[in-house]
Amino acid sequence: MPTSRPSREDIVVTGISCRFAGSPDPAIFWQNILQRKTLFTPFRLLETQGALPRKNLFDRRQPSHAAQLADLYAYDPTDLHLSRSLNTGENPELLFAIQLIIDALRDSNLAVNALPTDQISLRLGYPPPFNAAAVNWLQHTIFLDQTVDLIRTMFPLATTEQLSDIRDQLTASLPSLTPYAFMSSMGGAMASWIAHLLGFASPSQIIESGSLSTHFAIQSAMDDLRMRRADIAIAGAIQPPFTLAMAQALSGMQTFSTGARIQPFSRSSDGTLPGEGGAIFVLKRLKDAERQNDRIYALIRSSEIASASLETPQKIPTPKRLRTAIDAALNTANLSPEAITYIEAHGCGVPYTDQTEADVMTELFGPRQTTRPLVGIGAVKGNIGHALWGSGAASFLKAILALYHRVLPPNCEIEKPCPALASAKSSLYLINETRPWTRGSKKMLRRAGITSIDFTGACAAAILEEYPEVFP
Repeated sequence: MPTSRPSREDIVVTGISCRFAGSPDPAIFWQNILQRKTLFTPFRLLETQGALPRKNLFDRRQPSHAAQLADLYAYDPTDLHLSRSLNTGENPELLFAIQLIIDALRDSNLAVNALPTDQISLRLGYPPPFNAAAVNWLQHTIFLDQTVDLIRTMFPLATTEQLSDIRDQLTASLPSLTPYAFMSSMGGAMASWIAHLLGFASPSQIIESGSLSTHFAIQSAMDDLRMRRADIAIAGAIQPPFTLAMAQALSGMQTFSTGARIQPFSRSSDGTLPGEGGAIFVLKRLKDAERQNDRIYALIRSSEIASASLETPQKIPTPKRLRTAIDAALNTANLSPEAITYIEAHGCGVPYTDQTEADVMTELFGPRQTTRPLVGIGAVKGNIGHALWGSGAASFLKAILALYHRVLPPNCEIEKPCPALASAKSSLYLINETRPWTRGSKKMLRRAGITSIDFTGACAAAILEEYPEVFP
């Protein structure tokens, strides 16, 4: 395949924002990575669990540590342009998302009160089912009814008046319920609400696609720009702080580590650990960004997805599915594997998943050759955990910053790297120290690949490219 630019319009990143564990903004996020920090803390939700075993799917090992937002799960009320205060029964994740969007717009030198709002689209990855507003609505309805019925069964002599009084007391202990509480629990309503508050008139959408949410968001945002549905496209994903319900649900589908941190692509890995946070990106067409003298972090050449199904009676992910996503990303970008010198991998610490990814990369790039540069492998989950819906956003952010700074960032300390990445015969290596990102020739641009894998077995891949001042 050729390594020249494709003929269709290039899309660039002109603004970024983030909040992850220990990282209030992209500058600190980058600094934490360069310093190889692992930002895991004890998982406080464990303290609220009872001692009795559940004897079901959720009675599995749960994480003892997580990369948590803590005080960074916050917002500046003066930024949000709200006409009223949200009550505790509504969805605070709406405000967290708006804050990140405003921060990204500011980074792109765009003032919220002076935007061409009829030409801005929003594609946001977000997990609606477990938000606080949805849980509050269920507590006021189904859960409250079930609780009263259980009390009636256990105390058959209780009068209707006594049961009514118990219901009133239980209701009073919950956050108040309003129509907004129900609306703010739904993804579609949340997208419309954000668009209304910020004045966006172009398409606004919540994307609920697990670990691939950012890839779908980026893909849709690029389409918005190329199809002239928008002149500015906002894309990204967030993973809010975990509720107890979310932590218990995860235990039924994820393999959690017994340790206090994770080591992607290590032979001693035994599972992953959750993380919280998200990142937002402001995208524009390259010609528009250049005409407006914008700072350009990187070009996005492609973002492609290979779907899968939970019904598949096999281990996930499959090598074929991951390879399909990578090949599609290369084909869309009109590039060959030799054009990529850095991969920000999914690398979650789950042995089978990491091994599958390493095997696919080994097959893709082949054995080491003196005429070709080596390919560095990175995995940000070793620093900030597996942020689930926000995990792809973290990978995109790390790769974007690596291209912008012309630096190959180090992984967290990894003991006993897996053989596929430690062999002297392999063209792949785990980046274990900060390195200048050199080019083999002036004509070879710096390019990064990004891979993401969802627990369903679906896989995604993207390719980013540096923005040089003068193209060769």
